[in-house]
Amino acid sequence: MIDKLPEGTVIGEMQAPLRWIFSHTTRFSGMVRITMQDGEGFILVRKGEPLAAQFMHPLKSLSGPSALKYFGSQPILDFGLFRYEPREMQAALAVSADMQALLQPGSSAENGGQEDVVAETVESERLEDVAAGTAESGDTVDASPGEESDPIKALLRHPGVTAVACFTDGLCTSSAGQIDADYTVAFAEELLRWVFRLQSAVPSNGGFEQMTLFYRGGNIIIAPYGDEYLCIFTRPEVQFGQVRRIIREMQGGV
Repeated sequence: MIDKLPEGTVIGEMQAPLRWIFSHTTRFSGMVRITMQDGEGFILVRKGEPLAAQFMHPLKSLSGPSALKYFGSQPILDFGLFRYEPREMQAALAVSADMQALLQPGSSAENGGQEDVVAETVESERLEDVAAGTAESGDTVDASPGEESDPIKALLRHPGVTAVACFTDGLCTSSAGQIDADYTVAFAEELLRWVFRLQSAVPSNGGFEQMTLFYRGGNIIIAPYGDEYLCIFTRPEVQFGQVRRIIREMQGGV
């Protein structure tokens, strides 16, 4: 049944306890796909709130609150995050209702939740219309001939680079590509805090230079960029020599 859910946009794969997932998805809406003990399951999350859950195993099948309780009993979970657009979330809620996986059947998760999704869809379409109107008015951010190009957007010209965000102090200052900038920055900031805590515990001869995470859909690279940081997403086939060259070029321009 999990295969009937929308695929969504891959954010990444990691390991963490259930409470960490909820505390770090306050800006995320989508599916948390969990694999464990020869079984798999999912949790639908919208801004840190679980809406549906299910776990399928050859020897057991848990849906709704019982599945969520089971996930919470595990010390660590292997999971992937898949971001949903409003219409995808609405479809996922409908599928979850069919499989009796909703955490609040007949109430906010099924009815009010879908109404909220529709409202989000309307707002999303409104913002798209505003963006389209801006583009028609000529206020685009693409550089015209003779003008200096945006170095962040220029990164997308490198083969294999799919998205990039520039951030500082938890704020995204610039981004390019299909990316959830707010969630990406929150995720990258959490990783940086972990690195800095590790550096304070382990003596080092130098500062932070680069961090690379691997997942099935590609790679995530975090590196300093002047007084800010870059978070670069690439496809799996991109070579590290190419990534290091891209970062050196960027750092040399600031």
